[in-house]
Amino acid sequence: MISAAGVAPLRLALAVLASVGPVGCATDQERPAMSADSIDGLPTWEGHAPEVFDDNIEPAAVGFSLDGPSPRSDRFLRERAQTADVVARVRVSTVTVDTVGEQSTYHLGVQVIDAPLATPRVPDRAFELHIRPTSRAFGIAKAVDARLRGLTFIAFIRRFAGEAGEPEFHWHLSPDTAEVTAAVKEAVVLGELSAP
Repeated sequence: MISAAGVAPLRLALAVLASVGPVGCATDQERPAMSADSIDGLPTWEGHAPEVFDDNIEPAAVGFSLDGPSPRSDRFLRERAQTADVVARVRVSTVTVDTVGEQSTYHLGVQVIDAPLATPRVPDRAFELHIRPTSRAFGIAKAVDARLRGLTFIAFIRRFAGEAGEPEFHWHLSPDTAEVTAAVKEAVVLGELSAP
């Protein structure tokens, strides 16, 4: 039961809420153009983009090379860190394979496991990454297969306008090391400092 003294503040609060309208219920018209279900304003995955977001897993990230190049020598690391929709540590939670004839496609379900290394541009924390026979990571996926499950990476994920009229993700997975993390954080700070 509300006391007489509490009625006036309650009425005021209800009046404010009524004038503001429903909170947290965005209509389709209120969603930003960059929402996950829209391709408006998304770049196409052509030209330079497939070099940066190359659907690849670095060999050192799965233990194929212990002496991988320094992250700072990766000519695309800074650009990936500054333009990706999500830059974060991820863990592979599922690995599935679709086979049609002799063509196989790997699907990696990945989950963001820590605070992102850069401000994310999408709210998603789980992604499905596709590795087609034409993907650079296909050889690694075929060699490692289900052992990818449970591995962690530093992921750079970006949405592009897909051919089917829906957004599609392209990505790059780097080793989950302190050196890569430091290089990414440095690239993000440099990007913020040079922003207008």
